[in-house]
Amino acid sequence: MNKLVIFDLDGTLIDSLPDIAHNVNLALEKFGFKSCEYSEVMANIGNGARRLVHDCMGASASEAQVDECLKYYNTLYTSSGSPRTGLFKGVAEVLRAIKKSGYKIAILTNKPQFTTDNVYQTYLKEFEFDMVVGQSEKIKCKPDKEGAEYIMKTLDVCPENCYFIGDGETDVLTALNSNVKHVCVLWGYRGKAQLEKAGGTTFAKTPNDILSILDI
Repeated sequence: MNKLVIFDLDGTLIDSLPDIAHNVNLALEKFGFKSCEYSEVMANIGNGARRLVHDCMGASASEAQVDECLKYYNTLYTSSGSPRTGLFKGVAEVLRAIKKSGYKIAILTNKPQFTTDNVYQTYLKEFEFDMVVGQSEKIKCKPDKEGAEYIMKTLDVCPENCYFIGDGETDVLTALNSNVKHVCVLWGYRGKAQLEKAGGTTFAKTPNDILSILDI
């Protein structure tokens, strides 16, 4: 019987905050908006690029301004090659162990698909994920269950044999909406109290904790 682990991307597998913040601030400055501190950008990660840009621009920004800034940000980020990004310590070893144990692995992120593909090719290709699903017109953003259900259906895995692993409230809600088991990682962009408030009950302090939870 097939088993599956679905991972969030930013804050879970990769520390992309330095690149996200750098490019968001370049976009904000180009359109005359005040730059954001890393902590502000980090708090806004997890709900898709448009929401990120919107929240960093602030309430005074019009929808047209957000659209224009978002387009510029996506172009900057995708073309940059994400030189400030890297895997969290211990993630590579854990991914290899999970694959070796027979689990299928997938990524489900609210990062745009074209940007996700670039980051995957740069930092995660060697791990041979079975599916990599980003935000697109075809798939609704997390916490909607559509993306997780699409992955499970494609890989022929039932919900009871699937784990969703992520660092944000959106990931907890995605797991709950999809009726799959969840693991909240504590090295990412949210604290334990925030994750518990969203419904998180199972926590990994380090990547190796994931192996214990999966009984590997």
